[in-house]
Amino acid sequence: MNATSSPRPPTARLLAPTWWLVPALFTVAATLGGVWGYRSSPILHGSAWLALPYVVPTALVAASWWPPTRPGAKARGLVLGGVGALAALAYAHVATFVLYAVALVLWGFQGGG
Repeated sequence: MNATSSPRPPTARLLAPTWWLVPALFTVAATLGGVWGYRSSPILHGSAWLALPYVVPTALVAASWWPPTRPGAKARGLVLGGVGALAALAYAHVATFVLYAVALVLWGFQGGG
């Protein structure tokens, strides 16, 4: 009479909690950073197309959710999530700077008024 062990149920095979904790924190940080950066920018009442480039930080943070399968994949997820959160925080201010610089250059070409 050999007792065979039953296979582990699917709930026991959940991902390790240490894996999903960092991408979840990056997701929260990117969301809060994007909202705070956009709300503190003077382009707050700009058109909706100014919010379109937030797709890039969102994609970077989403890429950090891939489960690590190799030793270097964990570091890749940390870098992608960190860069995505920082880009979400800084995007509105960079966009404001670029728009002001373009306006200043165009004003200069026009003859200064």
